[in-house]
Amino acid sequence: MNHFQSGPLNRLIRSVTKSRLIQSVPSARFMAILLALALAVSCAGCGRLSLTEAELSELYEEEQTAAQSIGQELAATYAADQIFALNCVRSSSFNPYLTDSEWNKVVGMLVYETLVTQDDTFTAVPNLVTWWETEDGRVWDFYVDTSRTFHDGGHMTAADAAYSMQIAINYTSPYVTRFRHVNAVYSIAEDCFRVELGETNYRFYELLNIPCVEYNTGYSDMPPGTGPYAFSASGRYLTLDRNHPLAGELPIETIHLKEYTNGVDILQAFEDSFIDLVINDPNGMASLGYSSTDIVKYVNTSSMHYLAYNMNSGVFSNGDLRRIMTYAIDRATVVSDVMEGAALAATAPISPQSPLYPEQFARSLEYSDSGFRAALEALGAADTDEDGVLELNGRPLRISFVACSDSSVKVASARSIAKKLEDYGFDVTLRELGYDDYVDALDDGDFDVYYAEVRLCGDWDLRLLLSSSGGLNYGDVWDMQLDTLLYSALSSDSETRDESLETLYEYLGENAYITPICFEKSEVLYHRGVLSGLNPTQDNIFYDMQNWTVDIS
Repeated sequence: MNHFQSGPLNRLIRSVTKSRLIQSVPSARFMAILLALALAVSCAGCGRLSLTEAELSELYEEEQTAAQSIGQELAATYAADQIFALNCVRSSSFNPYLTDSEWNKVVGMLVYETLVTQDDTFTAVPNLVTWWETEDGRVWDFYVDTSRTFHDGGHMTAADAAYSMQIAINYTSPYVTRFRHVNAVYSIAEDCFRVELGETNYRFYELLNIPCVEYNTGYSDMPPGTGPYAFSASGRYLTLDRNHPLAGELPIETIHLKEYTNGVDILQAFEDSFIDLVINDPNGMASLGYSSTDIVKYVNTSSMHYLAYNMNSGVFSNGDLRRIMTYAIDRATVVSDVMEGAALAATAPISPQSPLYPEQFARSLEYSDSGFRAALEALGAADTDEDGVLELNGRPLRISFVACSDSSVKVASARSIAKKLEDYGFDVTLRELGYDDYVDALDDGDFDVYYAEVRLCGDWDLRLLLSSSGGLNYGDVWDMQLDTLLYSALSSDSETRDESLETLYEYLGENAYITPICFEKSEVLYHRGVLSGLNPTQDNIFYDMQNWTVDIS
């Protein structure tokens, strides 16, 4: 019998996420207004923090100062109203499966705990589910902590966990896709529920970072949770749940729920320290203009940027050319110059933060200007008619490159890659299309190569992107051996997993249906002198909150 208690954990969404346009504007305040209007996830903290010399040293070493006054010492800020507050939208549900508000999702991180959580290396960590087991990778038994209680006083059982998973499967939510192979979910004992899969997946436990709500409350706008904080009767603040295991360690008793809906008001609340902690996507619609007292903490995500090729292209149907493209992508420059450090360069389709990342293999695929030029020459690429465009096998290397114009970061990244290819002798037409036109072009196969982003699940399943029946396989990849290897990577047990992953990545490198570029980082911003000790993860900005230092006196 195999026991599984670790592994990365995330969610899979559509590869072409409708990204949002970042505009360059002269005013930091206006940038923050754009962020607020985009309803970026944010929360508020209040209070003046007194730091020891050791804490200050740690702050400067591990957290990046977003901006500085040259030649001047940065001053600490303080909480304006001496309360800790989060922003919310009261007209939207607080139910983690129903809400369309990013603000409310942040509030929910304190109220609704996940069955399994993850650390900053995407490793699965037991939470409400304490351990799990399977004999064949198809039938899984998950054991829950029945000592935990919901905020209405009810004790948690396996029926609550199974019910939450059924809600995740049946609601139109980001969780639907990851559970597409689940045949049945049901409790078999007070402390155990069973999941039956339609296929073997020894890494299924990595997908259970889903919120838990009490049985039969899935349609409520404010269902009871098991988190460290509970809604007050009025719903206007959160109170510390004294029954929670961490209640004695958490630094805040009461968290107020404020509501700022106007962009200017949201900005002003942050600048005046009524809101002191903000989640920001630096590669999304708008990025906040930081003041000299703001701290930014990067958070690794499973959102991968990559190039994908059309297998029917007159250019990239050539596997040899696709294979060497990895050496033409200057990932370090894209990350540093285009994304301003808010990403991790990657040559394999798995985050470099994951312990599963194939370090040695990945190094063999890194950018090499001389290597790419030599490889082109070895393939026989040459400008025989001296028109400035290379020919290969009698065909000019003219490519239609598609990128979504709704994200200026992705456009800038695509432009830098296009410019590099032009320097090598390719004739590149970069088509920067609005989201709807971009998706239409992908659906129609009207491209040679496209720039895309996908948020991968915790089991790092690539089948939606690359399998013959994958819904995001816009390049028309049809490779039965690849299908077998993709399935094998999930159906291998702990003893054969490393070997199956190595085989898969080598095959992907050899055939190069996609070229990974990087994995995004998101940001948590807060004011110097109010908070410290943050260790946010992709799914929970309050991860390890018991180690925070908060001064709201």
